[in-house]
Amino acid sequence: MISASGIFKSVQGLTVLSDVSMDAPRGRITGIIGPNGAGKSTLLRILAGFDGADSSHVTYAGKTFHRFREKQSLLVYMPEHVDIYPEETVSGFIRFLARSTDYEDETLMTRLGLDAVMSKRLKQLSKGYAQRVKLYFALAHPKPLVLLDEPFDGFDPIQLMDVLDLLREERSGGRTFILTVHQLHDAEKICDHLVLLRQGRTVAQGSLDELRNRFEAPAASLEEIFMRALR
Repeated sequence: MISASGIFKSVQGLTVLSDVSMDAPRGRITGIIGPNGAGKSTLLRILAGFDGADSSHVTYAGKTFHRFREKQSLLVYMPEHVDIYPEETVSGFIRFLARSTDYEDETLMTRLGLDAVMSKRLKQLSKGYAQRVKLYFALAHPKPLVLLDEPFDGFDPIQLMDVLDLLREERSGGRTFILTVHQLHDAEKICDHLVLLRQGRTVAQGSLDELRNRFEAPAASLEEIFMRALR
């Protein structure tokens, strides 16, 4: 779905990304992982079209888009931090989305447990429920490519399992996901394809089994592979 190469990005003279290359296979969940400061969120914003690169070559479903609006017809992006109309109620925000996009998904609302907080203002939500509202925003519109920045932050283990099941179902329906994931055990549970970043560079990518073969560690966990890649 996405193929990227030669991504360079500097901010105030500091190199954030240096010749990053990665692929996100169609119909798979790709996880971008790396230490804090590796450039994960910056890479995701560039792929989404919300941030510019100093140079890059990125194709979406085999096409090169030069305009932001062209990309938005294909993908939806959920940032890690966003204050969306904090004074609005959850029900009011969902109605706003329905008017803006012509899409409303009552089944998804129920699946995310939003029925219980429809009358609450967005600023009153716990971190987990705020994440659910953002996931509704990302998933309600049936775009084929979904980019999520740290989507699992704020969930307890039971809530996390529900969200992982939801993403798996969406993937089975044909959608492609690219996630930045901080917790490696979460990435190992959900990601079909992994991109490992270190200091703004791609150090390895592939399925977990492909990474195990590359690092000659046939039974290694993702955490063990990650530590080998960072050496």
